[in-house]
Amino acid sequence: MRRLALFAAFGTLLLAGPASAQRIAEKPPSLVPWWAPREVAIVTFFGNGNITPELRIAWHIPVVQQRIDSLNIIVEGGGGYALWKRDTTADDGTPPVEMLYQWHIHAGVAYEGDWKQGWHVGVRITTGVTLFGGRYTTADGPLNEGLSTAPTVEGRAEGGYRFGRVVIGLSVGVLQPWTKNPRLYSPNDIGGVSAGIFFNWR
Repeated sequence: MRRLALFAAFGTLLLAGPASAQRIAEKPPSLVPWWAPREVAIVTFFGNGNITPELRIAWHIPVVQQRIDSLNIIVEGGGGYALWKRDTTADDGTPPVEMLYQWHIHAGVAYEGDWKQGWHVGVRITTGVTLFGGRYTTADGPLNEGLSTAPTVEGRAEGGYRFGRVVIGLSVGVLQPWTKNPRLYSPNDIGGVSAGIFFNWR
């Protein structure tokens, strides 16, 4: 019920967009066409003893645009391979990792605020699907877990500074699966806490 109430609140906020049209401030033309990405980020996950840097690309679709802040629909995709892999058995019994990858396709909502001094803050929550797989070291030899999918949810907060029409900043967040397949080890290794750097433009 709490999850349903959260989505209902977001829906009400989105439907309020037309009523806010009179408060929309004049904005200069976009730097890129509506169909082009508006953000690139490098997000690194720290989860279950693994470190996985990812390249992300995002599209921002404004719903409510006011003088210093906006509410946007976010569509984001990207992923990567673990560069630092756990070489011991984790507390949850997941064996050492030889290879791990994860790729995400997410959509959701984001708030962004920009002040005339140049400071920028934002927060987003997205959900979608993660494609992942890995190879593990077991007593019986290497265990390959092929491509699998899981529904995931991610939240990130960001802060930065605007240089002209481009924002450069840092983000922190967390990504977790909604559910995990108990027959696989790799769902235990995807997501986790993240930190990153981003560039966006309008």
